Amino acid sequence: MNKLKISFEHEKFPLKDGFTISRGTRDVIEVIKVKITDGVFKGYGECSPNNRFSQSISSEIDKLKLIKKFMKNNSVGYNNLNLVDLCGPGPASAAANSALLDYKLKKMNKTIWEYLNINEPKFIKTMVTIDISSLEKMLKKAERYKKYTMFKIKLSGKNEDFNKLNKIREIYPKKNIIVDANESILPENLKNYLTICERLGIEMIEQPMRPEFDQLLTNIKSKIIFCADESCRDMSDISKVKEYYNAINIKLDKAGGLIEALNMCVSAKKYGLLVMTGCMMCTSLGIAPAQVLASYSDYVDLDAPLFLEKDRPNSINFDSGKISVAKKMLWG
Repeated sequence: MNKLKISFEHEKFPLKDGFTISRGTRDVIEVIKVKITDGVFKGYGECSPNNRFSQSISSEIDKLKLIKKFMKNNSVGYNNLNLVDLCGPGPASAAANSALLDYKLKKMNKTIWEYLNINEPKFIKTMVTIDISSLEKMLKKAERYKKYTMFKIKLSGKNEDFNKLNKIREIYPKKNIIVDANESILPENLKNYLTICERLGIEMIEQPMRPEFDQLLTNIKSKIIFCADESCRDMSDISKVKEYYNAINIKLDKAGGLIEALNMCVSAKKYGLLVMTGCMMCTSLGIAPAQVLASYSDYVDLDAPLFLEKDRPNSINFDSGKISVAKKMLWG
């Protein structure tokens, strides 16, 4: 058997418009593309480092170099956990595990759905994100994506959020809406946000405050679902956040890959938590493995490639909230 080799490269993809959340604006996304091959079959993966977690292209490439050294000196099997154990859950292990799994599927001539013995869906439904901007621009984006059944509206933690939410709800009275604060709500303002969101029929608030304030959610009685994102990075966080949240956002780049993400999903459901499949800003290669997790999830947010000027070849198709299942030429 030929020895497996891993390679990786830093890539940039411009966005159609700047994408803004409470922590800042991006005009370009930066990803790492990983390839694993035996010289005959090739598998690919992708990750998007997140500076919120002190990750960078450089830091994740350093971890991939560790994986490369490990693979050079060891006979690597298909067990995803060996790579997570090597450099921890996070983007590097996620991309390497995705590439390793894709390689295995190509060699076996099976789809990921066949390999896991689950039914392949005809399509997957995703929400669409309306990022922070002026009211006028946010309304234009809402109009552009009005056929999507659910809006995820990004919050800034500032008073201007209330006017924007009111206006969007006024124009779309029956739309399913959730909001994502990305930790921007100050503890003293949480009650105001809850009051407004309850009045407007907002279904969920994702990561309202920074993790150190999670305990303030303990005794809140509300119909609104609280979803942990930044507070729940990997499997080790689930037992903690279950005390404060009703749901968790699972991302492959946080978990360390598809298998670890699926394990998180099983654990979350054991605790009675709802599950959202999310993604970092990425290309279709980044969300392709997450489509499997999406099939087990209560909420799906896999819209990142929608905002790119140009996606990868064999990209996933977006049609009014329905996304096509990834082609084998892309992944899986």
